[in-house]
Amino acid sequence: MKFLVLSKKFPFPPIDGESLLVSGFNNTLKSKGHEIDILSFNTIKHFFDFKNFPENQNPYSNIWMVYLDNRIKPVDAFKNLFSAQPFHITRFIRKEFEEKLTVILKNNNYDFILIESLYLNPYFDVIRKYSSAKIILRAHNVEYEIWQRLSVTSKNLLLKPYIKYLTGKLKKYELANIAAYDLLCTLTKRDLDIFISGGFKGVSLIVPAGIEGKDYKPAEIKNKDILKISFIGSLDWLPNSEGIQWFIDKCWNKSHISDNTLELHIAGRNTPLWIYKYQNKNIKIHGEVPDSKEFLNSCPVMIVPLLAGSGMRLKILEALALSRIVITTSIGLEGIDATDGKEVLIADTDEEFIEKIRFCKHNFEALQQISANAAKFFEDNYKLEIIVDRFLNKITEIRK
Repeated sequence: MKFLVLSKKFPFPPIDGESLLVSGFNNTLKSKGHEIDILSFNTIKHFFDFKNFPENQNPYSNIWMVYLDNRIKPVDAFKNLFSAQPFHITRFIRKEFEEKLTVILKNNNYDFILIESLYLNPYFDVIRKYSSAKIILRAHNVEYEIWQRLSVTSKNLLLKPYIKYLTGKLKKYELANIAAYDLLCTLTKRDLDIFISGGFKGVSLIVPAGIEGKDYKPAEIKNKDILKISFIGSLDWLPNSEGIQWFIDKCWNKSHISDNTLELHIAGRNTPLWIYKYQNKNIKIHGEVPDSKEFLNSCPVMIVPLLAGSGMRLKILEALALSRIVITTSIGLEGIDATDGKEVLIADTDEEFIEKIRFCKHNFEALQQISANAAKFFEDNYKLEIIVDRFLNKITEIRK
């Protein structure tokens, strides 16, 4: 079958959750004999020089990109107060993208158009006009829920009412538009249930996030004097930056946690300058790292202090594949059916994070067992080949 993928950023290199999700899925589709083209924005925040794309990692027959300056401009945010469409969506409306998409659809016949996330919904009508392909929306999250949670957890008293206002517009837009797709794919049952409770009655499929496991070689967890703890995630995504700031301020900086037997290593694309103020002998700021697997392997423990969000965390799956010990909030673990104390450790308060880090420091044998459980749990549940097969079976049904 022939697919056209629409993405709001080019999904390479696969070092953040969204890029891992999209690139791994497309690689697996290609390995099963399907043809894939991609049209994506090439954003200023996630700019990619195509000359750096290794040919042996390229699953696409054709690649088209449209440059987008997606930095948030206060003037545009203010103007959006008077627009019916939410600011999250209008940032990705560009005439150049619509024109490129029109030309592509006029010159190619596709079986399926796979739209990666709600942000590219404005191009739905263009697809319907110029193509008879079935249109699939893969909802990486319930977008409005992320912002709903942020409106509660944000400490910025000036930003808080604006986030709440945007959330209302985004919720209305999201629930009104998902019904038009031939197939709605969500990463979790929970996300699908939220859409159904909001009135969705269309054809749907739960397609969990997964990763290609063949390149994940776990490093042995050793009992050392210094326990290294990692955090990795796109730090221009507000839930990530707010989460790590909360962890440092509320957990790490308490005297019985931040001592000379612990090191916190923070990595992430687009690391803001303010995070570097935390750097000291116990906190190392790495910025964007070239290889997330190598970075995760360098630390036995990974934290995911997520206080807002939706969908699934691909970095947790990476850590499980590498037999790392994951300490995460319940929100961070959503969509991943791991058990506290068996495959992961769950902490929802600062006291619980401190308790779980203490546990990791003083229970080496238990860590070895959790590490082994994590790897087996990943192998049994989140290998991409099985997930993609379920997806292909479903779309074959809707194609008839």
